[in-house]
Amino acid sequence: MFLVTLILLGNVVMSLLIVFTVAMIEIDVIGIMYLWDINLNAVSTVNLVMAIGISVEFCVHIAHTFMLNRGTRAERARAALTKMGASVFKGITLTKFVGVIVLAFASSEIFRIYYFRMFFSIVILGALHGLMFFPALLSIVGPRPHTKSCALY
Repeated sequence: MFLVTLILLGNVVMSLLIVFTVAMIEIDVIGIMYLWDINLNAVSTVNLVMAIGISVEFCVHIAHTFMLNRGTRAERARAALTKMGASVFKGITLTKFVGVIVLAFASSEIFRIYYFRMFFSIVILGALHGLMFFPALLSIVGPRPHTKSCALY
């Protein structure tokens, strides 16, 4: 994950901030698993691995927009949230949430526990971290913007 974000975003600090935020989401999901009495087994382990990819999606769009904007860190974080926040909320959060909410009514316990509860947690925690924590973190320790000579853009 670090290498892919490094290649795509071209910034070590931003890649480390994304890794940090995704690790926080993953740890929080594990904590929710304990609170909801979800056992660690093959299904939950696969869900935890998928949570990493989903969590990156919550952060990388904000990170990319943050890197393209000019101004202070706070201005760039605000601009990134203004430009991409609605897309992340509608495109990632709501679509996954609507897709997962139907599993709450499944007759199978495996769907209710290992899919609904875990994915519900992943979506809520990912949205909270990606749309609240991550922009605040960027406004404090975010890297400088890309220069015009950046080959990736």
